[in-house]
Amino acid sequence: MKKLLTSGALMLALTGTFVSCKKSAVDTPADPRSLSAEEKLMVQAAGFNQNWAERTTDGNYLIEGDMLLSAEQLREMGGVSPFYELIVANEEHYRTTNIVSTPATGQRTITVRLGSGFPAHYSTGLDQALARYNNLNLKIRFQRVTSGGNIVISGANLGTTSSGGCILGQAAGFPTASGNPSSGFTLSTSSCATSYLNTANRADEVIAHEIGHCIGFRHTDYMNRSSCGQNVNEGSAGVGAIHIPGTPTTVTGSYNSWMMACTNGNPAFGSADNTALNYVY
Repeated sequence: MKKLLTSGALMLALTGTFVSCKKSAVDTPADPRSLSAEEKLMVQAAGFNQNWAERTTDGNYLIEGDMLLSAEQLREMGGVSPFYELIVANEEHYRTTNIVSTPATGQRTITVRLGSGFPAHYSTGLDQALARYNNLNLKIRFQRVTSGGNIVISGANLGTTSSGGCILGQAAGFPTASGNPSSGFTLSTSSCATSYLNTANRADEVIAHEIGHCIGFRHTDYMNRSSCGQNVNEGSAGVGAIHIPGTPTTVTGSYNSWMMACTNGNPAFGSADNTALNYVY
């Protein structure tokens, strides 16, 4: 997900969107966004920071500002043994346990569709983002389509978080266990979001970031969100946070990566981004 904070920081955060299910209302606090003790334990058991979570109006949970999960998904993660998860004390490039499956030879084509109702510069931004990925000649390539699509970009008013962040984008999770990319993501149509996403480069920046989540990349600074001026560990949870060899083990908050939690306004891939993408794909 990408958020615009009231302090002026711009935050990119992944979210995984899942079908919501009814949850227990036991010990529900007065604030409808606050979690009960039972819900905090559920979040903690899934491997996330229980103090960086809130309940959304649709009955799901916005976790650490970057994942939108249902109670069912959190419980599933809580039951997954984290034997494959690697957590280290610095900032590096990370991927999820599941990635997109690719053929032994050649490339796998992933189709992407932009929904209707977006300004023309969003379309330009999408073309730019796909071209940057394809220029790396990875084992996956992206192709824009006008119908269907493995990754579909839709629009909706995503509003803000309880901390006042303007949500700009919200990805639909990570690759599946069967090796397919996440089904897509939503770009916010709220006034605060569109006021930031007002150029092709900014649309490119958000789109490329959300596609990164769809194909299995976590935030580069997931350990402490240093790019946002925070010190909050997002947690590896059941999706994994596996370090990608060859990428830096120490970066600053201003480090340039397309998967940093907070944006620096630059849509380009950094050198370590190229290393990460080429290593995984």
